[in-house]
Amino acid sequence: MKMSEEKIAHLIQGCVERLLDDDLIDFKMPEARLRTGLERVLEEDLRIDDEISAEAIARIESYQREIPYGSDEWQLLFERFFREIATRRGYVS
Repeated sequence: MKMSEEKIAHLIQGCVERLLDDDLIDFKMPEARLRTGLERVLEEDLRIDDEISAEAIARIESYQREIPYGSDEWQLLFERFFREIATRRGYVS
């Protein structure tokens, strides 16, 4: 999934504020360092998600018969392949 840098920054800022305001974490580092770490984690997660999605789409497109993009069958196959690929990679359990 593609997200702009602004959207990522906004999401991370909301997470940091929530963690701090609700006293959900107690850390001994500057807030900027926490924000930077969370941004790296989110960007890596989005990159992996994109890779898995691309592989799932490639598997659907490899079928001999054409499966219309966005159809119910396409959605079911995409979800199934996405789960299989993510599980095989250890991305989900």
